[in-house]
Amino acid sequence: MRKTSLWVSLICLFTLLLLTACGGSSSESSSTDPSQPSTESTNEDAATTEDIADAKKIVFSLDLPPTDTWSLATKEFADLVEEKTNGSIVVEVFDSAALGSQREALEGMLVGTVDGTVSLEPVSYWVEDIGLFGIPYLFESENHLETFLENEYGQELDQKMIDAGFRPLTYFMRAPRQISSNTPINSVDDLNGLQIRVPETPTAPPAFEEMGARVVTLPFGEVYSALQQNVIDAQENPLTLITANKFYEVQDYIAMTNHQYQAAYLLLSENTYQSLTPEEREAIEEAAEETKGFESALLTERIESAVEELENAGVTFTEPELNDFSDAASRAYSGYDLLMQEWIKKIQEIK
Repeated sequence: MRKTSLWVSLICLFTLLLLTACGGSSSESSSTDPSQPSTESTNEDAATTEDIADAKKIVFSLDLPPTDTWSLATKEFADLVEEKTNGSIVVEVFDSAALGSQREALEGMLVGTVDGTVSLEPVSYWVEDIGLFGIPYLFESENHLETFLENEYGQELDQKMIDAGFRPLTYFMRAPRQISSNTPINSVDDLNGLQIRVPETPTAPPAFEEMGARVVTLPFGEVYSALQQNVIDAQENPLTLITANKFYEVQDYIAMTNHQYQAAYLLLSENTYQSLTPEEREAIEEAAEETKGFESALLTERIESAVEELENAGVTFTEPELNDFSDAASRAYSGYDLLMQEWIKKIQEIK
């Protein structure tokens, strides 16, 4: 009887030890079960989500298509800012007028609904001096324009924009403007009586009238049909816009007149700029400067591509002597207001 009890006790003890071992094994297995979320991974995801939530968001509004050089440059700027700030600032770029026109973007920058944009002419609603960029033959070359933008006079213009609430971070070049027409233009005399569409600005129409042209001001969206129906004989725009809008389908000639060199500004709301730390401002300014080179290289490629496309379409290029064009256009300068005449004097000083 005692032997039986002993065997029963041994069996119970063995069973208890076996159950304890299995329980320990189950506990260890559950701690490394791949089907269960990793505490470390969950913590990392939470930290990433928190970082994104804590990042400062800067909104840029553009009215340009996503493939435009200025749109692509602004997106490059956004990437550089995020990289240089280690993600503490995220720049969101809305193109294709998703948030409105350039003017609406500028208005939004003043009330805090938008932080930045790329613009030129619409800035003149707040800074009249911007009108200087619409004066034909004021700048003799891209280098002349860049010298102005970088020197004390360019900084004077920058300060006027800052005072109005728009801080220029950098500038993006625009392809120079050329004339497309139904007849070849080999000299300024070929503009006599030519009906040409130009933008409705205070400075461009008088200059073209001095060159002998009959000026017609039309909305840009009506230019193609007006050329097609021979309502006008010519129009003027950068080669990149001439190809983008297929004006070569209704125009046979392009005169390389280079009558306007222009740049647009990458603008940040001054209120937004002042809300940044010194380190954040430095990162944004570095990103903007690097983006300028990116846009310049991209624009060069686009101009070369436009020339090739136009040549393949059968367009004939002419290269007239430009001194006669600029001499004629400059006769209009004396009729501009005093502000424009002051800028003309300053810019001519740095030739």
